[in-house]
Formats: sequence, C-alpha cells, structure tokens
Amino acid sequence: MYAESALSLIVPLSVIALVVLTRRVMLSLLLGIVIAGVMMSDSALGVLAYVWMRVSSVFYSHDAGRIHIEQNSLYVFGFLLILGVLSQLMAYSGGVGAFVRWARGRIKTAKGSEFVAFIAGIVIFIDDYFNALSVGQISKSLNDANGSTRERLAYIIDSTAAPICILMPMSSWGAYIIGILDKKDLALESGALFTLVSSIWHNYYAWLALMVVFFSIYWQIYLKAMRQNVNVGVKDAQSEVRAHSASSVWLLVAPIGLLILGVLAMLFYSGYATSQNPNPIIMLQNTQTGFSLFWGGLFALIISALLCARHLETGSIFPIVRYGIGSMMPAILILVLAWAIGPAINEDMQTGQYLAALTQAHFAQNAGLALPMILFVISGFIGFATGTSWGTFAIMLPIAASMAAACGADYMLSISAVLAGAVYGDHASPISDTTILSATGAGCDARSHFITQLPYVSLAAAGALVGFGVAAFSGSVALGWVASIGCVLAALYFLRGKYAKPQSITNAESECEK
Repeated sequence: MYAESALSLIVPLSVIALVVLTRRVMLSLLLGIVIAGVMMSDSALGVLAYVWMRVSSVFYSHDAGRIHIEQNSLYVFGFLLILGVLSQLMAYSGGVGAFVRWARGRIKTAKGSEFVAFIAGIVIFIDDYFNALSVGQISKSLNDANGSTRERLAYIIDSTAAPICILMPMSSWGAYIIGILDKKDLALESGALFTLVSSIWHNYYAWLALMVVFFSIYWQIYLKAMRQNVNVGVKDAQSEVRAHSASSVWLLVAPIGLLILGVLAMLFYSGYATSQNPNPIIMLQNTQTGFSLFWGGLFALIISALLCARHLETGSIFPIVRYGIGSMMPAILILVLAWAIGPAINEDMQTGQYLAALTQAHFAQNAGLALPMILFVISGFIGFATGTSWGTFAIMLPIAASMAAACGADYMLSISAVLAGAVYGDHASPISDTTILSATGAGCDARSHFITQLPYVSLAAAGALVGFGVAAFSGSVALGWVASIGCVLAALYFLRGKYAKPQSITNAESECEK
C-alpha cells in the first residue's frame, strides 16, 4: 500500500523522534503503532482493532481459522524472567558480593572492569540475544564497584553483540546469512560459506565498531551524551547485592557457566533435531533460538538453585522470584511493543521495500564505483528505521547483487556493504531488539543507552563509509583499511584529550556505592 510512497517513512521517523523528545520508549513505540493504525484504518474502532491485532500478533496469530501460538516470543519472554530470577539468586546467595570482593583485589579501575565486559562479549559470540543478556550478568557488579556507568556497559555489550556475531560464521547470524545466500542464489561459485568468510575481510563497520569500543575503554573517552546520562533508571547500582558471609565467588561463576553451557547445548540440539544433520553450520541454520534460550536457562536456574540453597536465608525465595520477575517486566513490555511495531513498519508501511525500490530506481544505472557507499548508507537507514538487520539482509542482499552486476561494481564489496550497513542501522536504532536487550542486560534505561551509544557507533560508521569509498575507487580493500583506520584513530585521539572521563562521574558513583 505504501511501498511506492514516502509516507512509508512516517511511522519509523515518528517513533525515533518521540523517543528522543519524550524519553519514554514504551510510549513512543505504542504511539508509533497507533499512527500506523490511523494510516491503515478509517475509523477509531479500526485503529483500536489494528493496535490490538499488532500487539496480540506477538503472542499468537490466526491461520485458516486456527490459532497459532508464537512460541519463540514466549520462549524469549520466559528466558528474560528466568534471567531476572537467576540474577537475584546470585545476589541473595552472596555470589555477586563475593565476586566484587574477589575482583576488587585484582581489577581496581573502570578501565579494567570494562575490558572484562569487552572480552566476555567477544568470547560469547554464538548469538546476539544471549550475548546481550549474559555479558551484563557477568559484568554489572564489577563495573559498579569500579566506577563505570551502566550506559558504558550497555554500549560495550551492544558493540560486542551484532558486530561479533556477523564476523563469526559459527553463530546464529552467520547461519542466517548463509541461508539467505543459498536460497537467493547469491553466493559465489565457491559456496555460501566461502562468500560469508570472504565478507569478513570487507566488513569495515564490524571491525571498526570493535576498535572504537577498545580505544574508548583504553583512553576512557566519555562523549557529551555519555557524560550527561549516568545510570539513568538505576536507583542504586549496588542495591541488588546482599552479601553472605560464608558465600563464594563460585555462586556467581557456576550459574553463568551453567547458563552458557545449557544454552549452547540446546542451540545445537534444536538445530540437529530440526535438520537431522550433524554439520555445525547446518545445525545453526536450523536452530530454534527462543527454545534454546528458555530450556538452557531453565536448566541453569534449577541447578543453580540447588547449589545456592544452603546460602539462602529462610523466606528469601519469594523476594528472589518477585524482584527477579519485576526487574524484567519493563524490558518485556518494551520488547512486546518493539516486536509489534516491526511488522507494522515492514509489512504494512513497507518502509524497507520503499527504500530499496528508491535505491534501485535512482542508483542502479549510475552508481558506478560509488555503489558500495550507497548500499552501506541505504542499508544503514533501512536497519535504523525498521530496527532489524536480519530483515535488511533479506531485502537488500538480492538488490545489491543485481545492482553490482548492472554497474560492474565489486560484487564482494557490495555484499559486504549491505551486511555492514544493516548491522550499523540495527546497532544504532532505538527500536532494535538488540538495543533494548543490551540496555536490559546492563540494567539501564533503553533511551539513555540509545542516546549515549549513537555518537560512538556513528563514528565507526563514518570510518566504514570512508573505507568502502576508498576501496571501491582504488580497487584495494587494504587501502580502504588504511584510510578508515587512520580516520577513526585520528578522531579518537583527538577526542581522547577533549572528552576524558570527568571526575564528577567517578565521585557520583563512589557516593552511590556508599
């Protein structure tokens, strides 16, 4: 209906503007769905019916008169509740307090604790959802103790989720992209896996995003938004910790280890159960992420409860469950609305199709050497407006292939530009589920995470744009790397002196600890 009209941009742009202006993510998402309802209906009753249809579709759908339960959504919500209870279990048993005491003797700076989160994010590369939520559980208490902010942690988590996943063929992202390349017949003659592996060298954004994180930690660069948004929505950074005198650091390490082990096992089990093929890539292509998160998390919770039982005070079970569930309800509500508005933007407003058609119509014949840059920008905007990188992959990869053939552009560079742009758009978008889950994992406000992260990831995106341009015009990917890394490093070195971590943040957090 709106695939050929600029009106398709109204809903995503309205939501983004409302998030910035109102600072209320849930309200902005709900109003976005209402706006879509107004555009799709001609009566007040029709708008209400549309809003209900979109919200309820997160939980169930109708197919030929039969109700189909959206099990993946319910599994993800269940995993969030399990994670909330598991977090409180680790706190009440004294595991978090014991870990803080142990770590303080070894890691005594904000820089050190942030590097712990950075390394954990790189190691846990199998799935972005799992990365976003588990790294926060590992790092929150240590970051709080050493005077880092929750917004910094959320940025580190987000920047080591999607960028790492897209660089690893052995991840849920890698499997998904391989599936698209195979189904759409877009792979090189050597196969879909080789095409994806080749794109790693060409993916300027993913590598530069990791580089920006590394140097922003190493040089403690606090840009303006990061200075102005400190622990927003965090009542007390240490309120969760209830130390137990006889507790052990293993009461934090063991639950997290069990969580990682359980989810990884279920990811491969569900993939094998669906495909009946022992090939790891094929298993990951067919894995059921929500199913794996829930059952792997439930396994970790049950075993952890048994391990922690003797360290819990009498009558603490009810508070653990109540506070655990309560801590995750805001994230679940935001995620429900984000998943509800996704189909409104993609299917009803057809924003992605409009932008893709616009790209083909205006650039297909005249793009020439600028095609990789154009594809990066367009894919980034689609990802930002729709909040989904996977949807952007599906829309833009076939278009990139046909445009590269029509223009005689570098095929691999064009494919990589789509992958990189989609990740940036998803990374930067306030309505992306990974943005929301990264804020949840870090325990901060979703809007403050979006605002504070945007300048950092946009710096990496600017460097990537330079890299794609230089590589396309020079015919050398290596020269693109030299130019992009040089530009980003120069910018970071300049920002290092101007935006070093202010003492006021450290002082404020020290008072919060007391």
